[in-house]
Amino acid sequence: MYKKDPQILTVACKLIATPQQTQDFTRLSLMFAATCNYINASVNSKYKSAPKIQKLIYADAKMKSGMQANHVIQACIRVAGNRKVAEVVEFKPGSVLYDARTFSLARDLKTVSLSVLGKRIKVDLELGNYQREMLDMSKSEPSSATLVKRKADWYLHIQVKVNAKIDNPLITSKENYLGVDLGRVDIASLSDGASFSGKEIEKVRTKYSKIRARLQYKASSGTRSSRRRSRQLQKRLAGSERRFQTWLNHNISLQIVLGARCISYSHIVLEDLTGIRDRTNKQPRSREQRFLANSWSFYQLKLFIQYKANIHGVPVVLVNPRYTSQTCHNCLHIHPVQGKSYRNSKDYHCRHCDWKGDADYNAANVIKQLGATVNRRKRFRIP
Repeated sequence: MYKKDPQILTVACKLIATPQQTQDFTRLSLMFAATCNYINASVNSKYKSAPKIQKLIYADAKMKSGMQANHVIQACIRVAGNRKVAEVVEFKPGSVLYDARTFSLARDLKTVSLSVLGKRIKVDLELGNYQREMLDMSKSEPSSATLVKRKADWYLHIQVKVNAKIDNPLITSKENYLGVDLGRVDIASLSDGASFSGKEIEKVRTKYSKIRARLQYKASSGTRSSRRRSRQLQKRLAGSERRFQTWLNHNISLQIVLGARCISYSHIVLEDLTGIRDRTNKQPRSREQRFLANSWSFYQLKLFIQYKANIHGVPVVLVNPRYTSQTCHNCLHIHPVQGKSYRNSKDYHCRHCDWKGDADYNAANVIKQLGATVNRRKRFRIP
C-alpha cells in the first residue's frame, strides 16, 4: 500500500461571463496574440529559450502591449514553446496563458479572479460533477490555466495536481486480474469476455482515409486557390480525426477502469507496447496493413487507462507482449513450428488441448495470467 505521485490534469471550466467581461476577454486575447506575433517577428528564430527571448524583448513588448508583466512573460513562453515543436507563421487570438499571479480560484469553486487589460475581474464558474471532483481532489492551489474561446463561450482550462488514491484494498487484498488485449478488429478485448468492437471505428477511419486521398490529389493538381483550400481542409480533417480518437479512447479507458474498480475488483494488466510500432513496421506487410495498424493511437489509450486507474486507486501491471497472441491460455502451449501459429485471424484452435474460441479473448487471458505471475513476484520480491 503506497501513495502514488500526483497526476497533472486539465479541468475545463465554463465561465459565465457578462457582456462586458466577454469584451474584456476578447480584447485581451487579441492583444496577447498580437504580442506573440510581435515577439516572434522581432526576436531571431534561432532563440528558442523562454528566458533568452524574455531578456531580449520583454521591456519593449510590455511597453507596446500595455499588458501586465506576467502576461508578457507568458507570451514569451508561448513563442518559445511553439518554436521548439513547429515553425508558427502567425499566432491567432482565442487563448491566453495565465499563471498563479494572474488568476486565482475561490475556495467555494464558484468564482475565479482573472487579470485582463488594465484591471482584474471576478467571473462566475459553471461546474459539473466531474470538474468539482477534480478540483476538490487537488490538495494545492492551481498555478496555471489557459483562457480559451469555444464558439461564443469562454472556458478556463485549469491545470491541477490530483493526488492519486491509495490502491483500493478491495482490489489489492484479492488475486483478481483483468487482462486487456489491444487490437485492430476489437480495439480492446478483456479477459472477462467483454470487448470494444472496432467495426464502426473502421468505417470512420476508412472514410477519413478516402477524404484525405481526394484532398491530397487536389492539393497537388488543382488551381492555386483549390490547392490552398485543400491544404486548409486537410488540417481540419486531421484535427477532427484526432479528436474522434481521443474522445473514444477516453470512453473506452474509463469503462475499463470503472469495471475493474466497481465490478470485478481487479488489477488491470496491459501489454508493454513500447517500441512495438517500430518493430512491426520492419516486418514485410502491405501498405494497407501498415496503415490500419498504425492509424489508431493505442499508446494514448494505454496512457488514459494508466492515469485514470491511478486516480481511482486501481493497480496496473505491465507485461511483456511476446507470444501473448500465440500462447493458448488453457494449456499454455505454443505451436512447435517456428513461424506458425494456432491463431487464424479472429479464431484460435489449439491442437494440443483442442480449445477453440476467440483469439483476442485467448490473448487477454494469457495477459491476465502473466500479470498475476509478474505481480506476485514483485509482492514477494522473488528474484
